Amino acid sequence: MNFPFSINISWIWFCIGFGAMALIGFVMHLQSKNFYTLHVFVRKFSILDLEFPASPLELATYIKGIFLLPKELSSKSLNALKGQLYLHLLFIPVMYGTIFLLCMEVSHKMNFLGNYIFALLAWIQIIPLICDYIENLYLLQKIRPDAQVSTQSVHNSFQLLGKLKWAISLIAAVFSISVLAYFWLTGSYSKHSINFLIIIIAELILILILLKITKNSSKINLDQYQNIGN
Repeated sequence: MNFPFSINISWIWFCIGFGAMALIGFVMHLQSKNFYTLHVFVRKFSILDLEFPASPLELATYIKGIFLLPKELSSKSLNALKGQLYLHLLFIPVMYGTIFLLCMEVSHKMNFLGNYIFALLAWIQIIPLICDYIENLYLLQKIRPDAQVSTQSVHNSFQLLGKLKWAISLIAAVFSISVLAYFWLTGSYSKHSINFLIIIIAELILILILLKITKNSSKINLDQYQNIGN
């Protein structure tokens, strides 16, 4: 007996989802190259610095620091950050939808218990999806010159959302990939599935080529800003 809400989906949909996720992720990577703030001195930061700040004050400091930069650098950093957060609204359903498809496909290769476990892992991706949307919208409304320091309870809730979304999505993805690797090592796969593996490898190679081509793009010489904040 299969999980009551189990769905039969072709691997081609996973390939499409994975390709879209990789492409959007690549664009977000390019945007992150322009993330700069004045935090003691002019420095780069990542979206993870905003998702997991050490304290409510640190989050506000990172955001305020963007507006304290020289006008050109501030505008570039601000536009890149807002652009990534808006693009992330599209990335969210693509990413968790892809994990959903992966788990659902794995569930169909499993017996009774395994079928239930992976189908359940697929459907509970709705939890990190919601967490990610709340987190993203929270950050968007925080981006202002007078970014307020949140209360400790709000900060703790924000941190919990981040930990929850990463824990659930990573557990689902790692478990699914591990099971698929086991099937491949034991030869328990159809020859038809090799076509889908080739598509995924081709997508990864394309993204790696794009990363190589754009490796030195958007580089800024921070030496000219070294006296700012001193």
